Amino acid sequence: MKFDITGRHIDVTPAIRAHVDSQLAKIDSLFDGKPANAHVIIEVERGRHNSEIVVNYRNDTLTAATSDADMYNSISMTVDKIEKQARKLKDKIVEKSRKAEKIGKVPTADRH
Repeated sequence: MKFDITGRHIDVTPAIRAHVDSQLAKIDSLFDGKPANAHVIIEVERGRHNSEIVVNYRNDTLTAATSDADMYNSISMTVDKIEKQARKLKDKIVEKSRKAEKIGKVPTADRH
C-alpha cells in the first residue's frame, strides 16, 4: 500500500512515519488485487492530536478521523476505523460476486 503523510503544525518524524507504516501494514492484506493509496493527515491543535486517513481503493473512498491526547493512539484508532470500513467493503464485494449468476446459465422450467 502506498501512503503519503502530511503534517500540519507538526513535523513528521521518522518514528511517526514508522508507526504509520506498521499500522497500515496490518490492513494491507484487506486490499488485495488493485493497489490502495492512503493519505495520512496529522495535526496538532490546542493540545489535541488529530489524525485523518483517506484511502482510495477501486472506486471507493474510505475516510476516518480521530482526535486524542497522544498522536500514536490517534493514528492507531484511525487505522482501526479504516480496517472496519475495509472489512465491510470487502465483505460486500465478495457477497456481490457470490450472488451473481453465470451468463451462460439458462433457468430450466419444471416439466410435469
